[in-house]
Amino acid sequence: MTNEELAELLPLLPMLVRAMTRRMAQVPPGLKTVWQEHSLAPRHMNVLLTLSFVGPISVSDLSAMLGVGLPTASLLVGELSRVGLVARREDDDDRRRTIVELAPAHREAVAGFLSRRAGLLAAALEPLSPTERAGLLRGLRAIVDALEANDA
Repeated sequence: MTNEELAELLPLLPMLVRAMTRRMAQVPPGLKTVWQEHSLAPRHMNVLLTLSFVGPISVSDLSAMLGVGLPTASLLVGELSRVGLVARREDDDDRRRTIVELAPAHREAVAGFLSRRAGLLAAALEPLSPTERAGLLRGLRAIVDALEANDA
């Protein structure tokens, strides 16, 4: 990576974080209250985002989609379940598996908020070609992986 590319990239990262953080103001009031009262974090939003887009899913499949271990996924689901944002149930086909989904009381608010946020991102990325979008995703994953590896 050239110095010019780094000079362009480095200021963009905090700008992206600030822009995404400002979007927190658009969270529906009921959800925002739960979020603040229980000190939920962005990793909890990732669970809600996944559930909003894929629907009911096993905790093990959720852990794979989030790229976290099963204990971490179980912990996140437990925390969200205790505050009423997700519902858990046994899988009818395999009682050893737990299925998780958005709680009915919050489903519409969560899905609506996340749909608007995803729509904004989709519209922003629409002008890019599929190859460019794939490159962006690879680049973002590489940045996250490098930052997380550096924390270890």
